[in-house]
Order: sequence, then structure tokens, then C-alpha cells
Amino acid sequence: MKNQHDPLTPEEESLRFVSRFYRENKNNTSEAWKKILPHLRRDRKTSRRMWIYRTVAAAAVFAGILIGMTYYWNRLHTDWVVVTADAKPRELFLPDQSNITLSPGSSLRYDRLCFGKDERRVELSGKAYFAVHHEADHPFRVATPTVTIQVLGTQFQVEAATDSTTAFVASGKVRFSTGKSYCDLTADMRAVGQKDGNIRVTKAASRNELAWKTHRLTYRHTPLRQVVDELEKLYGCSITGIPEEELFLTSDFNEMQLTDIIHIINQTLDTHLSVEP
Repeated sequence: MKNQHDPLTPEEESLRFVSRFYRENKNNTSEAWKKILPHLRRDRKTSRRMWIYRTVAAAAVFAGILIGMTYYWNRLHTDWVVVTADAKPRELFLPDQSNITLSPGSSLRYDRLCFGKDERRVELSGKAYFAVHHEADHPFRVATPTVTIQVLGTQFQVEAATDSTTAFVASGKVRFSTGKSYCDLTADMRAVGQKDGNIRVTKAASRNELAWKTHRLTYRHTPLRQVVDELEKLYGCSITGIPEEELFLTSDFNEMQLTDIIHIINQTLDTHLSVEP
């Protein structure tokens, strides 16, 4: 018989350890897995969600870089088209089929690479008549040194000088804006934008705002002095022989030479106007 002080064999030590710590329904491996498994699944979902977030963030950063590179590429790479009218009016069609007539001595330019992608923007020096093709998704804008004119579907005229810009609307509507203020113009309205940002809006003072393009002149009880001023400006000449008395003219001139117009005025009002050579 074994004495209680005799050393235990390894098998006996194992049995004693098990008998000391074993409890029924304790240290159950199956139960332990049931508790651990949800945490593992949750960790997997979290890892997958984090991977998706990181992928989306990386894609957004890449898209931003791509947009920025495209923007600066377009800024650095331009292809300007410049059209100039010399001694006679010049008509042109833009890529969007908008029709423009340039007054003599005027010029217009636009970037062929950018035109029509986000907006349709042209830059004007001098005077031009616009008949704009409507495209709601691509606003048409005319830029001058003093104002920006956004077309809301219309036919209009713009005259751009160094320190002011004048717009006259034949039909439709435009938004006339400086860095200081803006206004909407409709048919027969005229606006002048000054270099200081102020805008002055009036009704058209003359029926013949577009005479340089249409070659039609209309006068209804118009003071002769005003008639002469318009003819001098339109034909780039000087007219003499204006009487001191106030006379008024009612007449229409269509596609007529200046000499013929002067002859008709002299016959109608019994005047002696003449054109200086």
C-alpha cells in the first residue's frame, strides 16, 4: 500500500488537478465558442466596413486629384480663336450655331477647347450683335473689361469700350452684371455699366440701335439734329448745312446709300445738307 508521503506519479498528479478544478458545466469548450463567435463575426464586419470606407475615401481623393489636374491642364492648354472685323461688318457662327455680327473695328475671341463644356464664354472688344442658340445646360456669357452679360435666351447688342459697356436687348432677356451690381434687361431696354461698377438702365433712346447691322433706319417725328448725329456715327462722316431752326423728320430708309438719304432729307425738309469728303 502506498504511503501518503510517497511522491505521486505524473498520472496521479493529472487526476488530482482535474478533480480539484473540474466543475460540471464549467470550462465547456462548446459553450465558450458560442460566446466568442459573435465577437469574431462582428470584428470581421467591422474590418470589411473599414475596408470599404478606406476604398471609397481613396477613390474620392483620386477623383479630386484627377479633377484638379484636368482643371490646371485646361488652364495651361488653351486654343484661342480670335475673329476681327476690319472695314466692314463680319458675320460668324460659333460652334453652338449662335450667330454673331461684328461691327467694323471690333474683335471677339473664345477658347475652342473649353467652349460649350461647362459654359459658352466669349470676350468682346468693340460692338457686336448676338443671336444666341439656347442651351439651358450651357449658359452663354459675354465678357468685356467692365461687365459680364449672361444670356437667358435672346437677341441683343453689346458695345464694349475700355471704361464702360453698353447693352441693348432686341428680344428676350439678359442679365447684365458688374462686380458691384446686376440687372435683368428685356426687349428694348438699354444699360450702361461703368468701370466703377454702377449700372444705368434706360429705354432705348433710338429706334435705330441696330441700324449698322440691319441697314434700316426709321424716324418718326425725329429732330433733324438727332437724325444727323445718327447718320454721322453710322457712316463715319461729317454732315454740314444743318439749319438753326428745329425741324423733324418722318421717314424709313432701307438698304440705302448715305448720298441717297441726304438727298431725300433735303427734298422733304427743304434743307441743304451735304456730306464732307
